[in-house]
Amino acid sequence: MENRNNRFRRKYIITIDRLLIRLTTIAVILLVVVQALLLHADTRKYLSLVDKLEGEQLTSPPTMYAADISRVDSNKIMTTVDKVIAKSIRSLRSGQEITIRMITPAATGDGLLTINGEVVGNFAKGNIEFTVYNGDYIEIDVTKLTRPAQFIIDTHKNDRILSPLDGILLQSRSNVIVVGKVILKR
Repeated sequence: MENRNNRFRRKYIITIDRLLIRLTTIAVILLVVVQALLLHADTRKYLSLVDKLEGEQLTSPPTMYAADISRVDSNKIMTTVDKVIAKSIRSLRSGQEITIRMITPAATGDGLLTINGEVVGNFAKGNIEFTVYNGDYIEIDVTKLTRPAQFIIDTHKNDRILSPLDGILLQSRSNVIVVGKVILKR
């Protein structure tokens, strides 16, 4: 009886062993065939997801919101209705407060703050406090100034704002100062 069980086990193990060897051989052959097919550009685009998506943008640009796409009339001026719609859609996102202070020259109305290409205010009072949203692009237009202008970014030590950095000093003369893209922690 013991001999019979040993033979059955041995036969069972040999069968499983042969099956595993065949499966391994098939897997190696399949791997070599697929790798050979990946050498050709025509078949690679069907086998590789990376090649299908090569050069395509996977996410929309962060500054592209329905509110940012304005309907332009014949004079290329954003209508009041469009501005109200844009502000109402932006208000649905969570924003953070930032202040930009103009140090030199003395505060005038010649320095303009723009967010996503839209003028938000001027530095007549010396500083501008405003709300930013993730993906906004901030610039300061000092093209009308003849002397160098200096600005300090104040994020109110808010740890949710990753960019622009708190306390950064920006300086330029007769140019557009790029503050950069706003990045908020999620």
